Amino acid sequence: MIEKITKNLIPISIVIVGLLIAGAFVYMNWGKIEKVISGSSSSQQIAEEAIKYINDNLLVEGMVASLVDVSDAGDVYKIRLKIGEQEYESYVSKDGVFLFPEGGINMKEKITAENEENSIANSVEVPKSDNPDVKLFVMSFCPYGNQAENTMLPVYNLLKDKVNWSIHYIVSVNNGIVSSLHGQTEVDQDQREACVLQKSGLDKWWQFATYVNDNCGSDGSCWQDAAKNAGVDVSAINNCVSSEGLSLMIDEAAASNEAGASGSPTLIINGVQSTAVYQYGRPQAYLDAICSAFNSAPAECSQPLAALNTNSSNGGSCGQ
Repeated sequence: MIEKITKNLIPISIVIVGLLIAGAFVYMNWGKIEKVISGSSSSQQIAEEAIKYINDNLLVEGMVASLVDVSDAGDVYKIRLKIGEQEYESYVSKDGVFLFPEGGINMKEKITAENEENSIANSVEVPKSDNPDVKLFVMSFCPYGNQAENTMLPVYNLLKDKVNWSIHYIVSVNNGIVSSLHGQTEVDQDQREACVLQKSGLDKWWQFATYVNDNCGSDGSCWQDAAKNAGVDVSAINNCVSSEGLSLMIDEAAASNEAGASGSPTLIINGVQSTAVYQYGRPQAYLDAICSAFNSAPAECSQPLAALNTNSSNGGSCGQ
């Protein structure tokens, strides 16, 4: 798990994975941003200010971002930066205010818990139904998807069969080859988790997946311990992966493509994507979003859910 850092800094994973979000998201949401372009600031200067902001506010101590280059991408500047030995891409508005897509981080505002909560307060209203359909799309080793799973767990435990739950994995399949953003280890874990879900059901899946999230690191090395903890037979998982893993991933690729889910996590409630999923560590936000989709909300919707003991922050996803 990400360790707590000083001075209200955001964990490094917020930056690293957020930087990978597809640039198309910027243009889809850029109407939210006031396009005030400063004629006195060069692209180089704005990019350097963005890098300074990242170093001052977004990185854990000991990590340093450096600018590789900056280019004009229409309404925004695209910046390439290096953190450690890895290069990443991000975007900054030409007025030097917003970093990242979907309205982004306002670099002129102090980062506070209140700002984080307000930044995702306006979710699209979803249709209502007797038993809301809730779909969560993830990648098994995306830190944001993992945070969403951990945040959703108390909501699942509270609402259980009052909601039509489904979990899906964001993968692609070409000529029988399965690909996932974080490589073959993620493909392997996607298949294992999909097998647990299909063969053992949601309760076992939550136990298995969240154990891996909390204990197994980014390669799933202790997944067998997770299986034993959930009471799922290890050999049954291996057999399922061998015989059905590919077909399961073909189904998952079709489901995510049909839903238009390319970022982990994606939450769809009654057919509408909900930004509540980005309020990591706040199960109450997840509960409120789902309960708003009931024709008549059950009594469980009145039960408050405490924030999780986590150092996660709002925003960010892993883009395929």
